[in-house]
This record gives sequence, C-alpha cells and structure tokens, in this order.
Amino acid sequence: MFATVAAPLQSRELDERSLVRRVARLDTVRRVPRRRRLSTRRGAQLLLDHGAGLTPFQDDRLWLHELAANVIGRDRVDVLRFRGTPDRGVVRRDPLAREAYRPPLPGTPVVLFSDLGLLRPAFADRSVASPREWRGFLDLIRHSGCPVVCLTPYHPEDYPAELRANVVFLPFDRRVSLRHAQEAARVARRRLERS
Repeated sequence: MFATVAAPLQSRELDERSLVRRVARLDTVRRVPRRRRLSTRRGAQLLLDHGAGLTPFQDDRLWLHELAANVIGRDRVDVLRFRGTPDRGVVRRDPLAREAYRPPLPGTPVVLFSDLGLLRPAFADRSVASPREWRGFLDLIRHSGCPVVCLTPYHPEDYPAELRANVVFLPFDRRVSLRHAQEAARVARRRLERS
C-alpha cells in the first residue's frame, strides 16, 4: 500500500551527488538541489467497488480499507464506496447517503479496487459499467491531476486496450511484490506528467 500511494517529495536534505556533478560540469547553481523521498503526506483516495462482480472479494475490501488507514493514516485516506463507476455516486459512511463524486486535490494518488466491469454476472442489468463509461471516469481523474492505480483480481491483459491505456493495473495477487507496486505507481505518475 505504501509503495502504491507514496509520492516523491522534495526533502530538506541536500542532494550532494547532484550538487557535485553540477559543480564538476561548471554549471551555474541557481538552487541547491534537495533529495527526493517517498511520502504519504498527500494522502490518498481509496475507491472500493461494491458491485456484483466483486462480491467474492468483500473481505479483501475490508482488509484494504484497514491497510490504507494504517499505512496512510485514518485522517489522510478518503474511502469511498460505489457501484458501477464512482460517477454514478459514492458513499462515505451511511449507505443511504449517496453523494456526487469529486476528484481529490491534484497530485493525490487514487487507488481503485475494482474489476472495471470486466466480470458481468448473469442478470446484471445496467449496474455493471461499460468500458466506455470507465474510460470517461478515468479521463476525469487524469484531468484532475491525480495518478490512479487499479488493484484488480484479474490480469491486466484481460482488460480492453482502451482501459489499459488510461489506468495502471496492479493484480491483487500474492505474487505481487513491492517492486511491482512501486513500478505501477511510477508508471501512473509518468502517464500523468505526459498528459
């Protein structure tokens, strides 16, 4: 969880290597370079899919909620539940109080636990969102300046190309390591910088 939501921030420590390289190249030093470190200071938004496709993963949702609160801090994580897509409305605490979705402040990591409508259970009416609807939501997040990583119980190759181009997938699997999570977060930040 830390690797997924931690964002690189400039610390107060001097980046001696960078400073020495600049001086050795005879570059003008206008600002003293500072080291960058990973921090959860910006907090995170955790979006938990409560649709029919993720019913088998309800214990995992609870575990992710607790993990995010413990790693990021209860006061820094905004946990929202939804069905379909968050654009259809989200729930904070009271399941009867549905409210409109608002993206977090720019730079705040968004962690999405969803199948993005991949699993369409029998008799699922319009509650399952289409890839087109998900793409619109992911565009909203990207335009708000937030990196997004989708924790999913399925492999990224199972998703349509239009979704893979807009979100970084991290399989929710025991084989996923810290390195995988760090790379997913790094790719999400790079995609955001390019757009």
